[in-house]
Amino acid sequence: MQVGDTVSLRVVTPDGPTDVVGVLLAATAERLTVRRRNGVVTEITADSVRHSRVVPPGPARRIGVADLERVAAAGWRALETEPLGDWLLRASGGVTSRANSALPLGDPRRTLPDAVAAVEQWYAARGLPPRVQLPDDEAWGDLQAALADAGWTPVIRVHVMTAELGPVLRALPDPPASAHIDDTVEDAWFAAWRADGEAAHTDAGRQLLVNHPLAGFVSIRDDDRCAAIARTCVDGRWAGLFAVEVATTHRRRGLATAVTAAGLRWAVGKGARHGYLQVAADNSAAVSLYAGLGFEPHHDYVHWLRPGY
Repeated sequence: MQVGDTVSLRVVTPDGPTDVVGVLLAATAERLTVRRRNGVVTEITADSVRHSRVVPPGPARRIGVADLERVAAAGWRALETEPLGDWLLRASGGVTSRANSALPLGDPRRTLPDAVAAVEQWYAARGLPPRVQLPDDEAWGDLQAALADAGWTPVIRVHVMTAELGPVLRALPDPPASAHIDDTVEDAWFAAWRADGEAAHTDAGRQLLVNHPLAGFVSIRDDDRCAAIARTCVDGRWAGLFAVEVATTHRRRGLATAVTAAGLRWAVGKGARHGYLQVAADNSAAVSLYAGLGFEPHHDYVHWLRPGY
């Protein structure tokens, strides 16, 4: 067993043997620390363990990098797309990096320098900076070298995290009665989205948010304003969690967890069984929040930008 494995332990207790199933957080010769599927962290003495096994990873861990990136692209659907061989060029009026970047999965059907040049031309024609969302995986090493040779620069690193939703929901509290879910973007929800940054309050921003056949917009209201919001969407068995925002005046009250719980419960009701999210690597508070809920790192991607456009 290694830290990070999901384990099943048969443990002797004063009340008799019991099974402990969860993620191994720490291990020494004397003690094991396990986060159980209900979110509770349990300390177990090593000499009380009679049997142990590693539980094989579920679909949320087994899915390949390229396949998960395709799932995530379906969850955040750009307003304009065009294939470049197997690559996907995406544009959405400059709203969000994901929806305005090339996704290089598969064969572009040309040499890498020609493909990079084609990406530059496609975005320049739309008045957008050329951008590539590049998985940080050795399978994309040649493309990373081609981008660097052409003068591109890595600018943003993002963690992609996944989880089986059953254990996550068992660990989450019931969402408050004040959590509301709509099937479209109301004005109060839209006003709360990215209120502290990126200029997304445009027609393109609203269209991007609703550009999905099965999306739910979660909100917790404070009078006529949203104190917290989230967006979830469902594609087959996969749920994507996006746009978790909490108003500055309402932070540290558990509202991010509350809208996450409401959104994921809604998604499970629509048939989702596995979840994913994308969070900036430097957003340590959000990374810790999602890790505490049971989401685990799957892979990183890096946005590469072509300066000078």
